[in-house]
Amino acid sequence: MKTWRNFATVVSIVLCLTVNAFAAPAPSQAARAEPDQLTPADAEMVMTINVRQLLQTPVVKKHALDPIQMLLKRDDELGQLLTAAGIDPLKDIDTIGLSTSGNLAMAGKLLAVVRGKFDPDKARTAVAEYVKKHPGRIKDIKEGDLSMWEIPSNNKPLFAAFAGKNALVMTASKEDTVAAVKRVSERPQRLNKDMQAALDHLKGSESVWLAMVATDQLKKVLKADDNAKDFADALQSITGGLELTDDAQFTLVVHTNDAKAATQIKGKIDELMPLLSFVGAGKDAGGRIVKEVVDNIKLSADKNDVSIRIKITDAQIEKARKKSQ
Repeated sequence: MKTWRNFATVVSIVLCLTVNAFAAPAPSQAARAEPDQLTPADAEMVMTINVRQLLQTPVVKKHALDPIQMLLKRDDELGQLLTAAGIDPLKDIDTIGLSTSGNLAMAGKLLAVVRGKFDPDKARTAVAEYVKKHPGRIKDIKEGDLSMWEIPSNNKPLFAAFAGKNALVMTASKEDTVAAVKRVSERPQRLNKDMQAALDHLKGSESVWLAMVATDQLKKVLKADDNAKDFADALQSITGGLELTDDAQFTLVVHTNDAKAATQIKGKIDELMPLLSFVGAGKDAGGRIVKEVVDNIKLSADKNDVSIRIKITDAQIEKARKKSQ
């Protein structure tokens, strides 16, 4: 319960500080994925969730909007906070950008950027009232001249602050939050060449996309695994994208610098497919749906890349919904 409450608190603050995102123009289809402009140069993983685009897709409108609305209505605490802030969470979020570098369990860094147009005074009033009713969940603090919120979490707290008038940033340290806010007035930092190369594999028009570089630390871990040691050095990056229409398709691509390594990786994944089919097997409706999805996974190797494509059709989603009712 405590974990859920902390998570709900984080979500609540993000939603309350993000308003009128529809005032910003819709992003145009790009030939290359572009991470949030506040992303630090040393980012090893970047991810963008185009919330506004997701909510406008046919599959989400048909299958997800009603459940999301019901979930929001069930949480009275969250609903009161949103009402106080005067926002509709299904309309007022534009994009969420995430980036990480290093080992998050150790001294790694995390940055979340929520894009929108803000009403700081109204947001602060809503948070202040929330703090009065729920002392200890959120703390008002300052780091130099910057006002921020400390949000408790199980492992380590998060620190949130406004970054200009169109972004809310959250990191795992006060110093990182200050640094992110300062970057608003600076030119976007140039990402390392490996990350730039990974981003070139993405269109940027995906509703959700991610790019992760194969760091020396990751390769070291893979070399210690008998199943991966032969291709560890050839691994360059992993990219993924979720595209939504009436159906949902997720594509994950492993990029290497060697065709032999790509063939080896495909072979290892091929060995896992029967296990996935076995896990998904079942005589009930749910088991049959899972088996359909698993059986339709497309795995291919093209030169130095290995692609995994998973498609979930409108009919399969409809079957799953009826089963859960």
